[in-house]
Amino acid sequence: MKIWQYTVIFLVILVSYLLYTPVPDGITEPFKYRRLVAGTRLLDLIVDAYDLIWPNHPNDIHVYRTIPRLLMKTPPEVTPGSKFKASVTSFDGVDVRLYEPLHKRTELLPGFIYIHGGGYCIMNTELYDGLTRQMADELDAVVVSVEYRRSPDVKFPVPFEDTLKAVKWFFRHAKEYGVDVSRIGIGGDSAGGALTALTSQHLHDDKTLPDNKLQVLIYPSVQKINSWGPSYQKYEYNFGDGGMLSRKKTAGFSLSYFGKVDEEFEKKYLENNHTSSEFKKSQKYQAITDVSVIPEELRNPVYFSGPSNKDHGDPEMWARIKDTVLDPRMSAMSRTDFSGLPEAFVATCGFDSLRDDGILYSNVLREAGVKVKWVHYEEAFHGIFWIGPTFNFDLGVRMRKEAIEFIKQKL
Repeated sequence: MKIWQYTVIFLVILVSYLLYTPVPDGITEPFKYRRLVAGTRLLDLIVDAYDLIWPNHPNDIHVYRTIPRLLMKTPPEVTPGSKFKASVTSFDGVDVRLYEPLHKRTELLPGFIYIHGGGYCIMNTELYDGLTRQMADELDAVVVSVEYRRSPDVKFPVPFEDTLKAVKWFFRHAKEYGVDVSRIGIGGDSAGGALTALTSQHLHDDKTLPDNKLQVLIYPSVQKINSWGPSYQKYEYNFGDGGMLSRKKTAGFSLSYFGKVDEEFEKKYLENNHTSSEFKKSQKYQAITDVSVIPEELRNPVYFSGPSNKDHGDPEMWARIKDTVLDPRMSAMSRTDFSGLPEAFVATCGFDSLRDDGILYSNVLREAGVKVKWVHYEEAFHGIFWIGPTFNFDLGVRMRKEAIEFIKQKL
């Protein structure tokens, strides 16, 4: 056989491998989803190859960052039809992407701070420009997109500290940007949703500044102690280690954020034995992981076999990680008093390993007297809210529309 024939055969095998993605019944636009996951599998293959050369080297995260960035052009300052211009500036030493009106307004505008997702490791404000620019135009608001530093370049709690620092600076200088400080909302997706919840809590505790008007939490991650709830079990049943956000990926992102490469933690996390049996029997564990608040139809016995055995655990592992995992800058569910926090919009997806986190957090807010609008998109998956360079799902468009409409009504 000639070289070109071998090349064709290799490419056919590679494409077949990448496109062979089990797609569960009920997921939105399954063929488009299959192509999306093929792209992520290709990225995983590249990272795996990198890891073979440099085993356990944290720079494999940089591969995940670099390739999407190569596929996108640097966002322009102004796009056709937009009423806002974008610029990169610094708020108290933290880089932000700022969207301001092309023409100065006489009246004060609302403001919205967006915190991007990506497991605290990947993605950036440039990749989110499509979403944040859309928000500025449709909300007619000054929008700030926070470029917090990411792991493994830094570790916990730096992304949180960067975000809180930029948010507080904007609140203190809102009028300089033509913004009414009493009409500022904060939102984010995934890790950005986690940072939104945490920032809202800490801003509330700072009596020198007003609360944010609302918090918008798109499939947020709010706890690190239970990796075997109903949504994790459903995800594993449908996707195994594949799909958009497997349990293995959540473990890898967590390790990077913790600032360590620890195969033992990953193993224990996947077994849901990274906590101790004593802690699993505590009231705090029950308060954070109470699956009884999850609607019964979302605890289907086809995939949900019940909570983890509370007699299993690893006290040594738990002693090493508990201060980080339960730190109120890491886990929004670690807080004990949720009363008085800003009104919340919480979106969850049916095919998302993090689905239950949003439901559990909605419940503790509601029980504390906080107004909550929880919207569940059963056919959606993790990542669908983001506007990517290649894929745009109809349900993602609808989610963005509904979130923006809620923000517009409240600001």
